[in-house]
Amino acid sequence: MLFFFTGTHVDYHKPSDTAEKINYDATARIASFVHDVVRHLDERDERLTYQTARSDGATRATPGFRVFLGTIPNYSDTSDGVLIDGVRENSPAERAGLKAGDRIVRMAGRGVRNVYDYTYALAEMRAGQSYEVEVVREGKRLQLRITPEARK
Repeated sequence: MLFFFTGTHVDYHKPSDTAEKINYDATARIASFVHDVVRHLDERDERLTYQTARSDGATRATPGFRVFLGTIPNYSDTSDGVLIDGVRENSPAERAGLKAGDRIVRMAGRGVRNVYDYTYALAEMRAGQSYEVEVVREGKRLQLRITPEARK
């Protein structure tokens, strides 16, 4: 399964996420790309093969989220850490002092190299418990404390 999207913004998945915030140029590029991929696959002589993913107990299942931080991660950035595109108003992230442009590099005792590390750390967090978050802001490392809320 593949998912395509143009990125996030402060109003992403909120009632204030209105039509003028749609990135139409990027949406058109993605639609064209998907069209090209589907056409290429359709024109192949041989069928695609696939393998069903199995868990041997050593790999982690996709985490479920029981907590809410209020961060808006940038899923397209692949640099070291997780770049934050925005922070929801009156959220645990805002109260902790996180800001758009921060790069989370450590959270809840776990190094964060990418969005997968971030989601695993998030899955281990408990509402009401305080955690250290290390961010890089304007080239400087900052230690912050965040207390997640229960997901509603």
